[in-house]
Amino acid sequence: MNRTVLLSPSVAANCDPVGVDSQQPEPRTSPFARGTTEFDRALGFFDATYAVALTLLVTTLDGYDMPGTWADPAALWAAIGTQVVAFFIAFAVVAFYWRSNHGFVGRLNHLSGHLVTVNIVLLAFIVLLPFSTDAMGQFPEPLAAAVFAGNVAVISSMEAVMSVLAWREGLMSAPLSRQRMRLNLVPQLIPAAVFLASIPVAYLVSSPAARLSWLSLLVLNPMVGVLVSRRATQT
Repeated sequence: MNRTVLLSPSVAANCDPVGVDSQQPEPRTSPFARGTTEFDRALGFFDATYAVALTLLVTTLDGYDMPGTWADPAALWAAIGTQVVAFFIAFAVVAFYWRSNHGFVGRLNHLSGHLVTVNIVLLAFIVLLPFSTDAMGQFPEPLAAAVFAGNVAVISSMEAVMSVLAWREGLMSAPLSRQRMRLNLVPQLIPAAVFLASIPVAYLVSSPAARLSWLSLLVLNPMVGVLVSRRATQT
């Protein structure tokens, strides 16, 4: 016959003389929670990489030490004018995506290992920008413009991937509805679409025409932002 033995509270307490039960680990929390050292280290690494990429852009300016370059403004412009334009385009791109990344991280309560990995992939293409900028500034061939456009398109696409990942993993401080999340992706994908569309323009028309097409973002980005904001208020 089975017998059930009931222990009094005092006897039950004596069954755990060293307090094993009280030493069980607490449920683990994310090591990348906001306010932790790991979160701050990751954010510092992201910011530092953008800063290094911005600094390295100046190394794309070459040929200013050739004889006669500094004779007059026209000679200087002829020597490095195209490179200067490429420098400021790339500087604006890196600065724009740093601000976007900074704002994105500011809306997170946590970072996940997946999100950190995707961000590192994005940073690889940020660091690649000085290379593609140098090519665009020195070579008029369509391939140079295409490489730069593809470089920026990947960066913009990775921003959208990070937003979706943060939404799916519940890392945002203010969770968004599915419809609002889709709306937020539109402004992030517009630059990718414009830069990708400029690649055939570079080959079918010219590299300068492809670069001019990038200026459409000065109109498209604010316009899309207003439309998305209006649509979001209606949902």
